[in-house]
Formats: sequence, structure tokens, C-alpha cells
Amino acid sequence: MKPPHLFISCADHLETLLIEELKSVGLVDLKLDFRGVWVPNTIENIYTTNYLSRLATRVLLPLAQFACPDTETLYNEAKKIPWLDYLDETKTIAIDANIHHPQIRHSLYGAQLLKDAICDVVREKKGARPSVDVKNPDVQLNVFIHKNRATISLDTSGAPLYKRGWKEGNVDAGLPETLAAAILLRAGYSGREILCDPFCGSGTFLIEAASIATQTPAGYFRKKWGFFHLPNFKANEWEEFKNHWDQKKRPVSLRNIIGADGDAKAIILCREHLYKTGFEKEVLLLHSPISKLTLPRSPTLVVTDPPFGKRMHAPTQIYQDLGQFLRHQCPATPWAHLLTSSFHLVKATRCSVMSEWPLHHGGLNVCLYQIKN
Repeated sequence: MKPPHLFISCADHLETLLIEELKSVGLVDLKLDFRGVWVPNTIENIYTTNYLSRLATRVLLPLAQFACPDTETLYNEAKKIPWLDYLDETKTIAIDANIHHPQIRHSLYGAQLLKDAICDVVREKKGARPSVDVKNPDVQLNVFIHKNRATISLDTSGAPLYKRGWKEGNVDAGLPETLAAAILLRAGYSGREILCDPFCGSGTFLIEAASIATQTPAGYFRKKWGFFHLPNFKANEWEEFKNHWDQKKRPVSLRNIIGADGDAKAIILCREHLYKTGFEKEVLLLHSPISKLTLPRSPTLVVTDPPFGKRMHAPTQIYQDLGQFLRHQCPATPWAHLLTSSFHLVKATRCSVMSEWPLHHGGLNVCLYQIKN
């Protein structure tokens, strides 16, 4: 029996933004939930969300949902799933588990039980079993147990969707692409503003902004997807869908996206990412610390992720310099948006705080602060 809904997961506090984004790309009959949105289970919704959503983390297809009082039930119910519809002995698998259960005290143990059930089913039918590859599996699965109720899902995304496919490396505590996109959308970025990130690092804000400005699909640079292993997947339909959205890309060469950083290694890595994505013409990149940064024109929007927490121990002077930069270099910017973990550091800018948006980043509770010069 076909599961009626897909669960589109996202990071905490992004649910409302996600449901609005999904509506904007044509999805209907949506239901908001904790850390995600339920949507009707169609192959079009699987393609659309995986390829176009800038905010979703995973697109999960529930294969079974059941009351789970004990470990034996988990194993037995998992064996009832027609696993050969999705994989065989030649495929590799990985299992992501999130379990809160009195008898299954470790999520890894729950994942092991699911793996055993899958391998036993395949071995009984094929005489051999699939192997595990946690880094690059053919088929990614998910088991979620809460309040003694279990959901086993196939991850139609494969790798999480913040892995856009272009990032070669990262700086310390670099932003995931989904969080960068959420912050840009929260800040009101549409692609028409003159955007500046004076702490650009490896370029996540810059490239997400360039993707928005050029209408480049979020998944454009990815080559592999979990839905390739769905029974109803048809390669020709996928290519037709992908080509339809790829043709909507538009060139934008005004260099209205400006990035800067004082770290030479970060600038080198950022430039590599810009060339890999083809956005080097859309982005003006400057190697300069914030204290000496001079812009060729005044931005209308500043969005940035200054050092905080463990990164450089966030010296107050950097935030003082940021405040000076905003006052002297950004007269056309009505407000700036900065992500940090410390209100004390925000105060060092000597700017007025207009709003706060709580988020999670790198295991820390952080806020996106909207500040005014």
C-alpha cells in the first residue's frame, strides 16, 4: 500500500519558512509539524522538493509505521517491508536513527536491528546480503521512534540536502547551505539587492545568494539522489523535470554580491567554490579584514556570520570594527543581519537591535540579529 505522505524535514525554527517555500514551488495540502512538513506522496513532490528546496534537510518516504513496544516488534515489522522493491544484495545501505524508547537506549542499536531485518530478508530471497557503507551508500534509510511508535523511511534525498554538491572544503564552523539560505530569505534577499558578506569564509552566503539571483535550482550541482532507487523512478521523466527547471536559470553579471575576508586561505577556498559553480562573474571577492575593508559601492543588504564561540574566541574588537564598517561603508543599508551566539558581541557594534531569531548552528544556540546603524 502506497504511503499517503512524505515528510520533509528541516532544521529547528525553519518550519514556517519551509512551508512557505514549498507553497511557492507549487506543493499543496501541506501540514506543518515539528522540524518539518508533511506533503502528499507523489513522485513530482519528491523531485520538486529534493531539487528546488533550499531549506529542506531530507525528503523521507515512510515505508512502515507501527506501534513499537519492544525490540522484537521493531525487527519483525521491519521484515514485513518489501525490501527487494528498493534494494538487493548488490546495493550498499546506511541507516540514520533517531530513537527515544525505554528498551532501545541507543539509536545505533535500533539501526542495527533494522539492518539485521533488511539483510535477513534479502539473504532469504537472494542468497546474499547487502553491505553497509555509512559514507556513500546506494540507499539511505531512516528509523524514528518516539512514544513507542516507529516510522521506517527511505530517504529519497540520499545525502542530506545541505550537501549541494559544490563544496570542496570549509572553514571552521562553516554554515550549512540550508541555514545560509534560510538566513538570506529571512533577511528579505530576493536577488535584486546589493548584498555584502564581510566575513564570507568559504563563500556559503555568496553562493546561496548567487543561486537565488540566477534562479539556479538548489540541487543543480548534485549528481546522486536516493529516489533513483524508488520502484516508480523513471530516468527519462526525471531528466525532463530537471531540464525544465534548469532552463529557468538566468545570467546575472552585475556583481551585486560582494564578499570579503581577512583570511587568505578562506579567500582561496571561496574563489575555488565560485569557479566550480560558475558564479565568479556574479560575485566580487575582496581580501581584506573588516577594519580595512573599503567597498566599491554601498550595499543595500548586509548578511554575515562573524567569528563567535570557538572560532578565534570572537574578540570584541571584530564586532567594534563591524559596527564602524556598517556606519561608514554602508550608508544605503537600512539594517544588517548577523549570526552570532553572544548578545554581548552584538552590543559591541553599537548598533540598535531590531529583532532576534533563535537558531542552532554547530551545536550552539545562536541568534540571527537584525541591527540598525
